[in-house]
Amino acid sequence: MVRSDLDADRAFAWSAARRLTWDDFQGDPPADGSEGAITSYTLYSAWKCRGSVFEFRVIAGFRRRQSWVKAVVLNDTTQRRTVLGHEQTHFDLAEVHARIMRRTFSELARPCAKSDGQLSALAQRLADEEKAEQRRYDAETKHGLLAAQQAAWTLQTRRRLAASN
Repeated sequence: MVRSDLDADRAFAWSAARRLTWDDFQGDPPADGSEGAITSYTLYSAWKCRGSVFEFRVIAGFRRRQSWVKAVVLNDTTQRRTVLGHEQTHFDLAEVHARIMRRTFSELARPCAKSDGQLSALAQRLADEEKAEQRRYDAETKHGLLAAQQAAWTLQTRRRLAASN
């Protein structure tokens, strides 16, 4: 249901077996701004009813063409490692929230009795919660510059992924 959206964006789905590499960041970085890299991802979702059977799918997808890294990061050994780790945690957090969305939709009572607007509103609320946590992550780690906070977020996110398998 969402594969064509992924393909149209030249995106790939989150996978525990596939970590991000700098080759995935194919967008053109802006000349200005203080950020060294940007991870662009989307929670691709779709649903449909076949009678009373509800089908729901959500995928955290990494958008290559919209993700970018600046040369200053790539040319510094320490930044190459730490910034990529920070960006990976952004993508991992997206997957945490994709799982929350999958669980929430799977637990709905009589989802096919709900309107498309009601389901869309729920999906939007969950997506808004994900974006808020992503903003908090950047704020608390100062975009990955605070090593102790970054390590804590990375560990917490990995634990959340392991717990929701």
